[in-house]
Amino acid sequence: MQGIIAGYGIAIPVGPIGILILELGIRRGFSTAFSAGAGAATADLIYATIASTAGALLVSILAPYAHTIRLVSAIVLVGFGVWLLYHGLRGGKQSKKVSAMSRVDTYLMFLGLTLLNPVTVAYFTTLILGLTAGTAASSIDMFLFVVGAFSASLSWQTLLALVSGSAHKRLSSKLQFVTFAFGNCVVILLGVLILIGVPI
Repeated sequence: MQGIIAGYGIAIPVGPIGILILELGIRRGFSTAFSAGAGAATADLIYATIASTAGALLVSILAPYAHTIRLVSAIVLVGFGVWLLYHGLRGGKQSKKVSAMSRVDTYLMFLGLTLLNPVTVAYFTTLILGLTAGTAASSIDMFLFVVGAFSASLSWQTLLALVSGSAHKRLSSKLQFVTFAFGNCVVILLGVLILIGVPI
């Protein structure tokens, strides 16, 4: 149960990753958005595994570098949003090249983005501290936590892909572009807020 709550806890609040998945579904359809969601859920799986197995040790090691990690993560987030927005606005061959990314490339990209997402890092760091306080969990408890977190995250990301994918053929190309531009501007804004230290 803890894992399911943790998985939905990080997935349901629509942050930069969720916005990108929604935008991707509207622009390219369900299958691509699902690949992106699967990448995000895999990152949550990795963090949940770390949280349940070596959380306290990892926090003690990374604590001195927390500010640097947050800074780098925010820069990557802003850079990715700017890169997509730039190529989308330019149109032509560069835009087509971005749109032609395979599902595997999309999966790997969102896996990396979610691993670097400061919101995800902060959430699981807090979760790690909570889990490691008190008595140690059994191997079965840890396994159930990890499976629950992954399943909850994947189910929510799939729902986002379904909702946005269903709009893919219903929206005009102009409206799809508007959602694309808006989504990436929001991601850039969130990254900037993180950079300047505004809590989100």
